[in-house]
Amino acid sequence: MKNLAWVGISIVLTAAAAVPILRAATGRGYEREVVAAGVIVLVAGELSLLPLVLARRARMVAVFQAAMLGTVAHLFLTFAMGAAAYALRLVADRQLFLFLLMGLYWVSLIFLVIVMTKAVRRAEPEPAPSAGPRAPGAP
Repeated sequence: MKNLAWVGISIVLTAAAAVPILRAATGRGYEREVVAAGVIVLVAGELSLLPLVLARRARMVAVFQAAMLGTVAHLFLTFAMGAAAYALRLVADRQLFLFLLMGLYWVSLIFLVIVMTKAVRRAEPEPAPSAGPRAPGAP
């Protein structure tokens, strides 16, 4: 489970890189927009790992289902919190906020899928189905 930190680290590093890039391109850093988008995606990314943590000792099918639930939760939580921040006007430049939110979402999704794929591959596979009694004369 040590790979779970990579999702949060990727979001923090991407958001930290966005401020100087925006400052160089526009003259403003848009710190409030970057922080709002970063916090939303960070919270959504970490909460989406919860099903995977709860299924950590389960078999492969259960871990796969938890990973799928986590990616859907990541999308829903990012969309819901981003829409709330947009509707409540928590940021000054809402168009830039949506652009940053989308970019940070995709970066976090990439690392989230990598972590979840590793977890599915490490899970114990399902046992092979046992053969029932054979009919006499069957091959």
